[in-house]
Amino acid sequence: MSLALAKQSAFNAATASAELIKKILAEYPQAEIHPRELPVADEDVSLEIMLPLSMREIYEVRDRIYDWIIELQDRYGVLILASAIPKA
Repeated sequence: MSLALAKQSAFNAATASAELIKKILAEYPQAEIHPRELPVADEDVSLEIMLPLSMREIYEVRDRIYDWIIELQDRYGVLILASAIPKA
């Protein structure tokens, strides 16, 4: 991979991350967002979103976040994994 391509890839991952985090916090200001220490596979962005919600509500949040992820993956050409989980 050339240096220019690597820079563009890193920029796309950073931009997609920032946009996703902004969308999550705008709709769910109580969310705690953490990067995963180790990606699950080969994703470019890997986040865990903790929310003080019931599992029924978490499932709804997951659907919403999934829609944003699809949009951002298409726009920036990155692989994103973000999991919403209930805050203990």
